Amino acid sequence: MVDIFLCDDKQVLLDSYEEIITAYIQQNILDAQVRLKTKNGYDLLIFLQESQTQGGVYFLDIDLENDVLDGMELALKIRELDPYAQIVFVSTHDELLMETIQRRINVLNFILKDRGLAQVRADIQATINDAIKLRQQQVPLAEEPAHFEYDDGLSFEKVAIQEINYFETAYKARHVFLHSDHRLSEFVGKIVTIQAQLPQFFRAHKSILVNPDKVVRIDKETHQVIFANGDTCDASYRRIEALLKLIQADKC
Repeated sequence: MVDIFLCDDKQVLLDSYEEIITAYIQQNILDAQVRLKTKNGYDLLIFLQESQTQGGVYFLDIDLENDVLDGMELALKIRELDPYAQIVFVSTHDELLMETIQRRINVLNFILKDRGLAQVRADIQATINDAIKLRQQQVPLAEEPAHFEYDDGLSFEKVAIQEINYFETAYKARHVFLHSDHRLSEFVGKIVTIQAQLPQFFRAHKSILVNPDKVVRIDKETHQVIFANGDTCDASYRRIEALLKLIQADKC
């Protein structure tokens, strides 16, 4: 999953970029998502510290009028937290392109806002394609663990990955359900943290993380994912085609 981040001090532009990117992801069934959009660079940095995102794609306005950090300073701090970051500047200031070179900010693209919406859309779409290809080449593949470990407060548990069907956000804050072949467990945790630990799992819904190897059937009409032991879970209508594509690719 490629995480995309947007930072611009104009809310209308943030919304427009998100709409362009989300529509393109859905149309092309890309394994990507807009993870965060914000008008404040510090909010983005805090999020990166907590999520430990690696290989993100960052569309940044250079001239952040309402922020202490400008776009270039923000880009440098992003690289400290995410060494594999793909930085994209979106700006009206083409004269600042040379400054990015002088400050040794390696950018994937420099998109000019004033070239018109159609051209900006095309530039963003092409940039997403390039970013996904580069991420596949540059971000090292983590060795897939054989077990998932957690502490439920009363005991330490170690569950084989091959027995886990899916994780689901629980009703209690910061609690997660683990659905395995033989039991349902609950422990303190967050889906985003588990996703970072288990990159082979698929985010089928904002609150559900699925083990693709355990899926035996997908009901596209009801958006249900079915597992061998009879367990079922929901999948977002935006993600179900991507999950199906992933499972089919693994079987080839």
